[in-house]
Amino acid sequence: MTELPSHARTVIIGGGVIGCSIAYHLAREGRTDILILERSKLTSGTTWHAAGHVRRLRPTATQTQLINISIDLYSQLEKETGQQTGWLQTGSLSIATRDDRLTMLKRQVSLGHAFGLEAEIVDASVARELWPLLRTDDVIGAVWSPADGRVNPSDVSLALAKGARARGVQIYEDTRVTGLKKVAGRIARVEVGEHIIKAEEVVIACGLWSREVALMAGANMPLYACEHFYILTKPMKEVTHHLPMLNDHDAYLYARDDVGGLLVGAFEPDAKALPLERLPAEFSFDLLDEDWEHFMPMMDNALHRIPKLDEAEVRMLLNGPESFTLDSQFIIGESPEVSGLFLLGGMNSSGISLAGGAGQAMAEWIISGYPTMDLTEVDIRRFSPEMNVLGALEKRIPEVLGRHYEIFYPGNWMDSARGQRRSPIHEGLRSAGARFTAHSGWERVEHFGGDAAHLPLTFGPPAWRNQVAAEVENCRLGAAIIDQSSYGKIMVQGPDACRFLNRICTAQLDVSPGRIVYTLILNSRGSIESDVTVQRHDLNSYMMITGSDTVTRVMMHLRTEKNTDNVEIADVTSAWAILGLAGKRAETVLRQASSAVVPKIKPFHIAPIEVGLARGFAGRLSYTGQPGFELYIPADMAMTAYEALVAAGAGHAGLQAVTSLRIESGFCAWGHELLPTTTPMETGLMRFVKQDTEFIGSDVLYSKTPPKRRLATLLFHSPDAIPIHDEPVWFDDNVVGQITSSAWNYKFNRSSAFAMLDAPLERLDNYENVRGFEVEIACTRFTARAALAPLKLWAS
Repeated sequence: MTELPSHARTVIIGGGVIGCSIAYHLAREGRTDILILERSKLTSGTTWHAAGHVRRLRPTATQTQLINISIDLYSQLEKETGQQTGWLQTGSLSIATRDDRLTMLKRQVSLGHAFGLEAEIVDASVARELWPLLRTDDVIGAVWSPADGRVNPSDVSLALAKGARARGVQIYEDTRVTGLKKVAGRIARVEVGEHIIKAEEVVIACGLWSREVALMAGANMPLYACEHFYILTKPMKEVTHHLPMLNDHDAYLYARDDVGGLLVGAFEPDAKALPLERLPAEFSFDLLDEDWEHFMPMMDNALHRIPKLDEAEVRMLLNGPESFTLDSQFIIGESPEVSGLFLLGGMNSSGISLAGGAGQAMAEWIISGYPTMDLTEVDIRRFSPEMNVLGALEKRIPEVLGRHYEIFYPGNWMDSARGQRRSPIHEGLRSAGARFTAHSGWERVEHFGGDAAHLPLTFGPPAWRNQVAAEVENCRLGAAIIDQSSYGKIMVQGPDACRFLNRICTAQLDVSPGRIVYTLILNSRGSIESDVTVQRHDLNSYMMITGSDTVTRVMMHLRTEKNTDNVEIADVTSAWAILGLAGKRAETVLRQASSAVVPKIKPFHIAPIEVGLARGFAGRLSYTGQPGFELYIPADMAMTAYEALVAAGAGHAGLQAVTSLRIESGFCAWGHELLPTTTPMETGLMRFVKQDTEFIGSDVLYSKTPPKRRLATLLFHSPDAIPIHDEPVWFDDNVVGQITSSAWNYKFNRSSAFAMLDAPLERLDNYENVRGFEVEIACTRFTARAALAPLKLWAS
């Protein structure tokens, strides 16, 4: 082995398709002094045995964008480098044998229309023409995507490596990283045995070993491996030309031609977890043992769909390891625990499809210091450290693989590794009939009424609509308990706390003790990093309340921007419960639940409170837009406060009711309307920005021209329209935006939604509401009207 250097600007650990893509894109952007360290040979591990499918239509906008980048790259990489990639534009065919499967495919086609992608719905006869070996008597429809294709994964990796080498990247094979070291919380050294490489930044992209390598630096990267199976047949006389990639998700299958035969793989519901200790230390271009007993149910499905398989000779049952994450979305970003340490992995069997786009996104993040596109759904900061518990990964990951081809119904949540983080009032809510959803490791109430109000799942009117109607009514006219205990609570204390927060936040935080302030947190580009409420407890003490999925993100931002020793920042989420109490009777119920005098609390103020046997404090605000309170109770006293409220006549409400009311009230949500790519101007939140003062991002924000897009509220005309998110919005037969979030509105008895629109802005500025919009849902357009004002201000 050539002697390793003692210093590099960037060290990339892993020489699979992901690591090679990151190096290629960094070098293409002009970065130098880059090393790839590969424990074995390039493409070993998972890359070499991947099926190589590259399919554009995906369930989210981010995945669709990244795969478009990949396809553009793969189709020109051979010309650039001279290294074949095996790119074949065969198209893809996704069939449906169930009505809801066809609806889901149509939803993906509609999402593709937002990006100008070519795809069409075809019938069974056309599907048979495209794939002559296909049995189609039970096929009710299909989607044909002619621009899709496939590659040879090893060749793509080698082409990326060749392109990287040509730009100066050094690649070292047979080089196992044995340690990672930090200095003052930042990654500083990579250890290869006794050899030390000083590095300014390190990227972990080593597939199923990434979690263990990240732990060398004290970083969390929650992913886990599973066994993944496909068969390869010997040549078949019926396979006379290249076939489109075939997806039969109802049977858990995918297939394509391979060297004159067929490759048929599966994402079986009863997947097999793979503890890494089962792999030999030198596992490289190796495979796991065949397991025909496990694969036979999928083989039976394959024989049904492709009858000629019965006459084919199977060459092998390939069983290779792949890594998955807790939520079936990959991981990208800078480690919240270790600055300068970047993570990309857990590709959920889509690594080849995503590698080109994800590698570019990672390279741009490293160079710029921030993501250059919306990566919120895959950002490592969505995971708290608690979610890297091995027991949770062992239980959840097989289910993730098993649900890879499941229909993505609203309300279809994972069943495994549940109950990791529970509210202090969890048992009370469960006894009241709560139906829980898993969110950032927390059990959160989706609605009440249990399974009877939840099932069956559907793309049509949900089973919980009537139940949620009662919860919404309780939030309006009664007193509904809304468990918000999963919300993050961050204490910011010290002599410089006020000055520090005024530098971080857009709103003025130098307010009287006892005040609550809603504020945005911007990044240096003038776009939104988070939104929070901040309580001033005394001159040197504040409590910041943030979403349950943004605690890690906000803590990382505060620590990164902390420029004084006179401020202490602490995550105290587990110490406090938050009980929302919404509705016209909220104050009455609160008084009846307390033996002490309940003070008259002004809106956006806090005051000490006693509830039952508990003592805490209450804030006058509600995310529902209705009259109400948030009660902040020490965790060990929360149950007694809850019991006192119920005894005083309080009811309940869950997330579905809150979402309906917050959209009606014009309240934005992180990850939907509020993103690192949106601004206060675009979202209509400039009223929460203090003028003529400096804070992070203020210089860019104040210099911005009028926004080219705006967040609007949409109300549909037909009650049959049921959007979810990301659906394209049309105006004058042009796509002008996408839905960001939606819910059934019980005031108008039809769906309402937020949408980010880039036209017709002048009309939206000048009229109370504008007709002529259409939203494409599952290839059908539904008319809607839009306004910049919240729905609660619309006339009936």
